[in-house]
Amino acid sequence: MGGERAADGVLIITGSLIGDLIMSTGAIAEIVRRHPGAPVTVVCPPATAVLFRHLPAETEVIPLAKKKRGEHWLELWWKLRKRRWARIYDFRNSGAGRFLNGPRSLTRRAGGIAHKVLEASSILGEGPARAPVVWLTGAEREALPPAIRAAKRLLVIGPGATRIGKAWPVERFAALAARLTGPGGRLEGAVVAPTGGPMDRPAAAVIGAAVGPERFVDMTGADLLTTAALMAGADLFVGNDSGMMHLAAAAGAPTLGLFGPTDERLYGPWGERAAAVRAPGVDVVFGKVSKTVSPTENQMGALTVDEVAAAADRLLGDGR
Repeated sequence: MGGERAADGVLIITGSLIGDLIMSTGAIAEIVRRHPGAPVTVVCPPATAVLFRHLPAETEVIPLAKKKRGEHWLELWWKLRKRRWARIYDFRNSGAGRFLNGPRSLTRRAGGIAHKVLEASSILGEGPARAPVVWLTGAEREALPPAIRAAKRLLVIGPGATRIGKAWPVERFAALAARLTGPGGRLEGAVVAPTGGPMDRPAAAVIGAAVGPERFVDMTGADLLTTAALMAGADLFVGNDSGMMHLAAAAGAPTLGLFGPTDERLYGPWGERAAAVRAPGVDVVFGKVSKTVSPTENQMGALTVDEVAAAADRLLGDGR
């Protein structure tokens, strides 16, 4: 496949959600490897563009903001219509991708239960699943706050979620952080750093109040590359089913995902250092699209701090 050449190289159209995009990064890394020396153009959501800053290829990133009536696809087609690609890798089976110039590869829907990483990897054809990755340099680590860089232990928390139905109550995140990092805790003395968007700052404040200012750094609102560098140095990440959870696993942090009305068999954190714990008694329809996630009511209340702490202990194993 590396022999395929065209004036404009390779086009990659990523998924629209942060988590889905991160779960496809292993496949994207393999695409770059299969096209040595080819320029790469990546079409992605604006918030994720920073993740491709260090992609190991000559890279053009086109941030694609969603517009009404699919106008963003028409604008993308107009922008790229005269270009000719060695191959188009379209993770979204997009309308624009169908009418651009070049052979196109798509993901395939697997029968039965198949993780989204497996689905993303299917764009490559037959072969193994490609584990998600993050492209970092030492510069991102050096740019982190001094308290993070100096921390001997680091607990990263992801309290946010796209819907309230799959968000563990923030008071329990606070209690968990206090337990894990307090006297006798598994991560005694650890700095606690919540992550997420600006909308997660109130939740971060609740967590900060539980652990005290001397061991607390609010990292909500940081860009995804900075957040990935934070996570790469974490002793543990605990968070809801979200893009932050997938970013932590891709960065190599021991990652514990909290699940209720979504399917961890499809969306669980990927990797040998990752695990999921499920809220008991939640009425969930397992599948690629769950219609049971409430936008107004929390469905994670049955998951206790004791159960999450025990799951974290199992994930971390015997090491201290």
